[in-house]
Amino acid sequence: MKRLALVPVLALAAACDDGSSWNVDQISCAIVSPAQDVLVHELQTVDVSLGGPVALVELLANGAVVAQTDLLPETPPTVSLEWNTAGGPDGVVELTARVMSLPGDETTSQTVFVDVDNTAPVVAFGLARLAVVRSMAHVPLTVDEAHVDGIRVWDENGDVFNGTLDGFSTFTWDTTTAEDRIHWMGVEVTDDVGHSTRVENFPLIVANYGDSFTVQYDPSAQLYVPADYATAEYHTRGMVPTYAGVKRIISWITWDASAGWLVEYSIGEGLCPHRGISFVSDESDSGEIIIELGRDELPSRVVNLFPVEERTSTTFPTNDDPLTFGMFFGHASPLEPADHVGQRLPIEMHMVLIEEPPAP
Repeated sequence: MKRLALVPVLALAAACDDGSSWNVDQISCAIVSPAQDVLVHELQTVDVSLGGPVALVELLANGAVVAQTDLLPETPPTVSLEWNTAGGPDGVVELTARVMSLPGDETTSQTVFVDVDNTAPVVAFGLARLAVVRSMAHVPLTVDEAHVDGIRVWDENGDVFNGTLDGFSTFTWDTTTAEDRIHWMGVEVTDDVGHSTRVENFPLIVANYGDSFTVQYDPSAQLYVPADYATAEYHTRGMVPTYAGVKRIISWITWDASAGWLVEYSIGEGLCPHRGISFVSDESDSGEIIIELGRDELPSRVVNLFPVEERTSTTFPTNDDPLTFGMFFGHASPLEPADHVGQRLPIEMHMVLIEEPPAP
């Protein structure tokens, strides 16, 4: 039976082979755009030139079909396919076109390598929040982006850097042109295809005339609420000595916000708000309180507590008595102590004192 079944098939093939049925024109294809090593993103048009009677065109990215089109009844000289580059990873991709004819012939184009970038830059300041910078400050940035087009850094007064950085991502900031105080910085990185990422309101301290000082804690670098908190003292003080010529105080406290404590933080002179003069206070449950205060920003109710000879000074009063003007204090207290009886909360206090610059 097998032999009988083959006879008609062979006869039919012989009858159809008139020298033209299977001699189709040779098919060919080539990717004409994008060009080699071009940076692509999002929806990318790929143009493929064709030769011969092509019935089907496929676009392959790293060997996988990502777009295709049927061309019957006739073949144009060029066809365009839309490739959603976001469907795959970033980086170098091998693009090839593959074409087929109706009889089943197929061929592929030469490979074109393109670079896919669908990810926005990642950027951060390479210094700690409230780091002290001075003079010609070299400020590092952490930038994760293979195709950086531009970097812009600014503070509340305008741009401090605008350009590109070769090698290490560090820009130089001439802080001698800036006021000694907290500067709220921003940075934006843009890549070659237009993605951009920015970080805003990042605090750095310019202190060309001043410095940070080690805080001494009393009793320790933590908050603790005892069971008898209603009658016992349970606040924490941090202190640094005063000295002549201080015109601005920058102080901040940090803690683990996930612990759920509402904290009040005050600064002043003396030992604490109850044994000294409290200048200003703030409260938060965010894990950070920042206080910046210039001598010229003190309210009159505070200035009136100073000795008469100190009330018109441009700097904070100072002496050798810790109970009056011999210490700057930071004072931290829990505002909801009943919620934290027996609990401890580690804290960090910081103090930067800005001095009056010398007379020219």
